[in-house]
Amino acid sequence: MPSSIALLHDLVAAAGLPEVASYRAVTGHGFNNEILHATLVDSRQVVLRRLQDVSRPLPLGRARFLAHHDVPAPALLGGDESASLYEYVPGKMLSALVAEGRMTDDAWRSVGTAFRRVHAVRFPAGLTGDFGPDNLILNPADPVHDLHAMLVSAEPCLKANLPFVLPHLPHLHAVIDDQAGQLRATRTALAHGDVNPTNVIIGSSRTTLIDWDEPRVSDPARELAELDERMYLINGSGVPAAFFETYGPCPPNLAIHRLTSPIRWFGHGPFAGWEIDPDLDATQKAQVTGWRNSLVGCLAGLGERLKEF
Repeated sequence: MPSSIALLHDLVAAAGLPEVASYRAVTGHGFNNEILHATLVDSRQVVLRRLQDVSRPLPLGRARFLAHHDVPAPALLGGDESASLYEYVPGKMLSALVAEGRMTDDAWRSVGTAFRRVHAVRFPAGLTGDFGPDNLILNPADPVHDLHAMLVSAEPCLKANLPFVLPHLPHLHAVIDDQAGQLRATRTALAHGDVNPTNVIIGSSRTTLIDWDEPRVSDPARELAELDERMYLINGSGVPAAFFETYGPCPPNLAIHRLTSPIRWFGHGPFAGWEIDPDLDATQKAQVTGWRNSLVGCLAGLGERLKEF
């Protein structure tokens, strides 16, 4: 198997681009990506993304769809089944700006604009699906049934690790039924599918979402709830009001997804309960442990939040 450096040179040449002048490895971005940031002899910059021990088709069809609909995503320049070559997106990761205490209201407005553009790609209510490398297959789905089923599937994990959540589930099921009409009437939308704050790049003039490996079509409120949850896990306060100044009004189902998203993530997220993947390095283990502990704190307040319904 060729090295990532050899792949970089080969894919740049195959894309008809000028030669690589310099490159550097990028760390701290995801758990399973190897990334090289390269500068070409004409000063253009590109990024090589290589998933470790994984091969997948080059997402040409998906890239064309994103570009056609003016979605804030980096342009795909080339690649093969082992790696992909993208335009470089200048800026800082949302995670880094939050950690450094440098997220301003203007920056949040830029993030809101980016998600508004993604969620502007709409589909009829009751249709969901995953977006493959070259096809988008939508299937009929009942969001009410799916939320009930998710809670039921999470019960064993909750019983083993967070039994204090179980007494609140009947109330949560009742809230879902009470919101059933609204849930079923909501049009679905394109969603990035992995709103880790490392995938949100805030530049001087725009915000771009990178790493479009798991896009889907779903209720846009679900994705906003997931972003809100991620922010809560790292800053304890969630997405601020400035985000919605440019995104638009809070989607009607955001409140219900804010209740169910932490349960979904605890039961099916990177730790799937209490255990941390032993193959992670020390830094990654510390990060995931912090997420888990913050998520537990979030779920500890579920009863109080349910009183709002």
